[in-house]
Amino acid sequence: MSRQERHDWFWHVGNDFTQLSVELIPRQVTAAARRYWQPRVDMLEDEHAFIIKAELAGVRIEDIHLTYDAVQHRVIIRGVRHEEELAHQGRVGIHQLEVFYGEFERELPLPDRARVMPDRIQAHFKNGFLLVVVPKA
Repeated sequence: MSRQERHDWFWHVGNDFTQLSVELIPRQVTAAARRYWQPRVDMLEDEHAFIIKAELAGVRIEDIHLTYDAVQHRVIIRGVRHEEELAHQGRVGIHQLEVFYGEFERELPLPDRARVMPDRIQAHFKNGFLLVVVPKA
């Protein structure tokens, strides 16, 4: 089994356990009980910037919120993916559920040694991917 296959397997198992725990444990009413899913993210670095690519299929651009936390030196991607009703309303049964809906959040710490220019961060959303460019100082 390749490294990528192992990573995918562990990622799926972790998501399955998260989903199972949410379904089995009664939800509390507190804000701490909110359930978030986490989009898959790549973070690359070149000599000029950090490049973050988040997989956000089915999320509307107006439902994405991007912030830079200067205290923690991290980029935070938050938002929500709304479940849309299928055109076929006569659903008989569910055979597989793998797509998460609802609120999501992903915190991406930047390397401590890296100085960045938060006022020049740029983001583009295309074909279900959010591309964030964090320029180095």
